[in-house]
Amino acid sequence: MTTTASPPEIPAWNPPAPSKKEDFDWAPLHTMDLSLITGEEFDQVPASLVEHVGHAFSKDGFMYAINHGLSYEQVLRQFSIGQYAFDNVTNEEKQRCLADMFNAGSFVGYKPMGHWKINGVKDRIEQLNFGSQTFTPEQHQRFPTQMQGLMEEIHAFARYNHDVILRKILAVLSLVLKLPVHTLWNLSRDHETKGLDLLRYALYRPPPKEDDEALGGVRLQGHSDFNSVTILWSQPITSLEVLMPDNKWRMVRHRPNAIVLNMGDAMHFLSGGYLKQTIHRVIAPPEDQQHLNRLGVFYFALFNDDVPLEPLLESELVREAYQGKDFWAERRAQGLPPPTAGDWERMRVRAYGQGGQKKGADGHDHEKIAGYDVTLYNTVENPVAPNVHSPARAARALPSVAVAAN
Repeated sequence: MTTTASPPEIPAWNPPAPSKKEDFDWAPLHTMDLSLITGEEFDQVPASLVEHVGHAFSKDGFMYAINHGLSYEQVLRQFSIGQYAFDNVTNEEKQRCLADMFNAGSFVGYKPMGHWKINGVKDRIEQLNFGSQTFTPEQHQRFPTQMQGLMEEIHAFARYNHDVILRKILAVLSLVLKLPVHTLWNLSRDHETKGLDLLRYALYRPPPKEDDEALGGVRLQGHSDFNSVTILWSQPITSLEVLMPDNKWRMVRHRPNAIVLNMGDAMHFLSGGYLKQTIHRVIAPPEDQQHLNRLGVFYFALFNDDVPLEPLLESELVREAYQGKDFWAERRAQGLPPPTAGDWERMRVRAYGQGGQKKGADGHDHEKIAGYDVTLYNTVENPVAPNVHSPARAARALPSVAVAAN
């Protein structure tokens, strides 16, 4: 199957109105101006930006990014494509294109609602994921017939996320780690032949009230992403929270035509722990938005499949951060090599939401993957009765187990 179909007419996606509630505890996130990174190879980076980004990602793990080079109309078009994917693709095509999460450890394709079921509660999250190696004509058949006329446009957007936005971010992060400017890009550049990057359209449908009550208003348990860098295109439903360095959950404010960036596991490993995996979750939005679908557009960047997740010890900063640690001590004791970026992604996809975690003394859920302790974050204070009409209160009332996803 090839993309010979003409692009379909797509209804415009109109962003939902922001919540009228304003008394949130907003996360004080820093902002990266991507227009400051210049040069044909994106290798001209102001020292002040390197310092700014290094401080943010070594402390919070979350940042905004602005001036990325796309107009707001271009970004809204991607949300329109995402909405079309969930509203206009037939159930038969969604079933045909299911992602093989259990066997292949891959999100590529459709992830249906209800794939995760925690304490009898089915999740309400639907996804369509395009893998960076699946844009060849031979791979197009993995995606619904209704999307074939859009494949070229989707591919172009995915490439822009990787070749421009991600490349600029990796240039800054390489310099943060006091490495040559192209170091991290060279581990990521072959995404369409060796990479596992994902462009994701996701739809969070409002759950029944009893499901929200059963899970304390938490719709996505506190977790880290599996990858190197996550590019989240900001949207207006107020429900994303980040765990800040003071161990408090704070809301992430919507900024039109901005990106929300966070670091994942793979970047944490390669930086020797210097760059923080961002702990984040999704809770029920405020009452005036609870009836709305939450549509998301994401780009999950990974290092190439075969990149070992070992610290880049040629960096003095990484060596200092990694002192006294060994992420893969258990594997070494078994005579096994560290996992690669691809190994880690597949292992975490297979394990996620499958009930393998156990509660630790810290009140969080823990699961060993490749000998490494993966933590799923819960509130450790005494819970209160959840009130799903109050996100602030729901944030204090996390259940011990909830639905989780990358």
